[in-house]
Amino acid sequence: MKRWIMVILGAACAMSLSAISLEESLDLAKKNNKNLLMALEDVNKAEQTYKDVRGSLLPQLSLQGGYNLSATNLPNSAIPDAVNFTDGLDSSPTANDEYLAGVVEGVVNSMIPSSPVKEGSLAMQLKLEQVLFLGGKLINGIKAVDRFRSIQKLRYKLLEQDVVLQVTEMYYQTLLAKKLWEVQRDGLTIANQHLQRVELLQKEGQVSEFDLLRAKLEVAKLQPQVLEAENMYDLASAAFRKQIGTEDISIVPEGEFTLPVKLEISLEAATEQGLANRIELELADINSQIMQIKYNAEKGNYLPNIALNADYSLFTAADEYAIQSDDFGTKYGIGIGFQIPLFTGFSNTSKRKYAKHDFDQARIQQRDAEELITLQIQQSHQKLSYAWQNYNVQTQNIALAERSLELAQVRYDNKVGIQLEVFDAQIMLQAIKLQFYQSVYEIISADRNLTKSLGITL
Repeated sequence: MKRWIMVILGAACAMSLSAISLEESLDLAKKNNKNLLMALEDVNKAEQTYKDVRGSLLPQLSLQGGYNLSATNLPNSAIPDAVNFTDGLDSSPTANDEYLAGVVEGVVNSMIPSSPVKEGSLAMQLKLEQVLFLGGKLINGIKAVDRFRSIQKLRYKLLEQDVVLQVTEMYYQTLLAKKLWEVQRDGLTIANQHLQRVELLQKEGQVSEFDLLRAKLEVAKLQPQVLEAENMYDLASAAFRKQIGTEDISIVPEGEFTLPVKLEISLEAATEQGLANRIELELADINSQIMQIKYNAEKGNYLPNIALNADYSLFTAADEYAIQSDDFGTKYGIGIGFQIPLFTGFSNTSKRKYAKHDFDQARIQQRDAEELITLQIQQSHQKLSYAWQNYNVQTQNIALAERSLELAQVRYDNKVGIQLEVFDAQIMLQAIKLQFYQSVYEIISADRNLTKSLGITL
């Protein structure tokens, strides 16, 4: 009855889990990985930075202006009385005298302020600025941000490959942990079955108490190993779910170990291919290009800066709120300005030399990256070669262990051997299976690492 309950519970747990393939895992990781999402935003920002700097080549137009209304209330003391020059003429003035008195009177009275004083004004200016020559600094700046944009794209691709490799390794690590748990569990089942047989034989007096004690010790030894293997599987599953960006505890990787097609490539060919295709080397080369562009830009500090400026202004001035068509005035201007550095206290010279040292340093880093990648390819190639050799050995060991179990069973069936020999052969086979599955995982991991080292997209 207890056995059937365990079977039912195991089936229920299996039905509640959601198996996920490697391809589905990679799709989830690419969508949910936080570092990958942030790298994508860096790519988008670099694209906008490039467009921003490139826009400096185009004319810069700006329109500014304002419309203003004002009313001023003057105090009475500030407003003098109107003058009348006509009353001061002789009793018989001539027509010319009256005319001149009227003109002067009108001029003077027009200068007397009124209250409130209302005024309306409108001013607008269209301004154009166009860079003509900056000693190559603007063009070099555009080249630099274009290289920076390429760097961000390559970094995203490189990070994506790292995520693919990490997810793949965790996927197979989880499968390996499950296999090891299953093997340990099978070994415990075999040990329990052997203990039951020994207990029956001991009751019949066919085995000694020492044999019974040994069988119990085998069970006691395997029980914590099974618990540890189960715990390692749970931890591996949790780490796998974290890597693909899901919190659904029902998601577990499902699949079998499939040996990859063996990479038949020599170390020399692998090194040549890796040095030609690795993203890291392309990044180092672009970094050297940026440092050279910076150096060229610093050399341009000795050249003049030339810019074109033009503006057109529209303005009005009215002694009332209403602006009439004849209140408008215009102004325009155009000119070319230049600036030539004559002496900067050797600052430009220091900047140029500093940029040259940056350029030299970038080239040294590029050579160092080539050497490190060459070493990495060599290590990955050797590791894969060792993994295949170990796999071949473990395959032979599996065959030997299975043959040993077969012979032990035949000896026991013919009453030549004892049950303990069969049990020892079964336990040996389980231990070799653990090493065999480990060797398969090492091949998969080494193959993926070498593929990535060659610059092949995973």
